[in-house]
Amino acid sequence: METRDLEYVLEVAAHGGIGRAAEALGMSQPALTKAVQRVEVQIGLPLFERTALGMRPTQAGAAFIDRARRIRLEYEDALAEMRGIRTGEQGVLRLGYSPSIPNPVVLDACRQLMQERPVARLRLTRRMARDLMDPLLAGELDLAIAPVPRQRTEAFVVHDLFDDTLAVVADESHPLHGKRGLRLADLVDQEWLLPGAHIVLRQQLEAAFQQRGLPPPNLRVESDFGSASLFYLMRGTRMLSIAGAQMARPLAGFRALRLSSEELDLRRRVGVIARASAYLSPLAQRMVAILQAQVK
Repeated sequence: METRDLEYVLEVAAHGGIGRAAEALGMSQPALTKAVQRVEVQIGLPLFERTALGMRPTQAGAAFIDRARRIRLEYEDALAEMRGIRTGEQGVLRLGYSPSIPNPVVLDACRQLMQERPVARLRLTRRMARDLMDPLLAGELDLAIAPVPRQRTEAFVVHDLFDDTLAVVADESHPLHGKRGLRLADLVDQEWLLPGAHIVLRQQLEAAFQQRGLPPPNLRVESDFGSASLFYLMRGTRMLSIAGAQMARPLAGFRALRLSSEELDLRRRVGVIARASAYLSPLAQRMVAILQAQVK
């Protein structure tokens, strides 16, 4: 079996059909069909079945495709490692980070890395933590700086950085700042600026309300990205949101509400996350070391 045949099978799975995959690969449909058949002959099982919408993997095909993806990533890692040995190039670091991570943590580390490695290049991706995991698994990112999932999996290696606590924030003129013994029940009638429903932070907040028999937060603004600039939408309003203390601090006019952790526990651990068994270039290894030294 040639590595190109694995690539052909993955393309058919990605496009859901021979025709679309052949067009993407720039080859004829008969040639692609024969390549898939070669693999099926070797494993002794059909990889795909035809449906009204195209082709989908069989049960055996799905298992094979999952392993083929890992083989491709390992092969690409091996090539990258050999290029580094052969040429001594510093290469490119593809770094993802969550918007809830304080900018100085990320950007100071990037600045130090560029000073140390003048020919190194960086590709930065800023997305919600959950949206960084798929590109990391697919080998599109080398590292991600993000809150560590509470349930760790063998798919990732985590280099712990620091513990952090998020807080509910509001404009400093908000009347809830003057209330003592603040409880979640006091926030029921408030409007919120929150990330999408698939984001863990939003789910934690809604779960806390539900556990106390309260209706879900009253959503006024929902965003699929995170940025300190979003807080300007809240300026002079009664809206609430959630942020790390370090993110909210530079925005004059906003303060955290005095809500106890018993009411809303938003403690988290932040780390540098990499795909398990992935090749980490010297550049990526150095970035991990810089980040760990920063937070000591």
